[in-house]
Amino acid sequence: MAVTRMIIGFGANDKLAFSQQFPEEKLPELRPLFDYGDDELMCGGSYEVTEVNGDRVAAILGIALKPDLEYYLEAWDAG
Repeated sequence: MAVTRMIIGFGANDKLAFSQQFPEEKLPELRPLFDYGDDELMCGGSYEVTEVNGDRVAAILGIALKPDLEYYLEAWDAG
């Protein structure tokens, strides 16, 4: 299954304010930062980027997170 992975950020009134695709190769570094339950491939929902894991997520993805946005990792079936 081909998957498109994104980090998305929402601002006031849940308005989409940021989105960026990231490669599947980043997932092994990101996976330990999230509670994904039985969804080992992290394909089944949204995963919140929090104050606890935000700095590490930003470093892995090579981006700066804005403090006024709420960020999530998401995945879509690209096929």
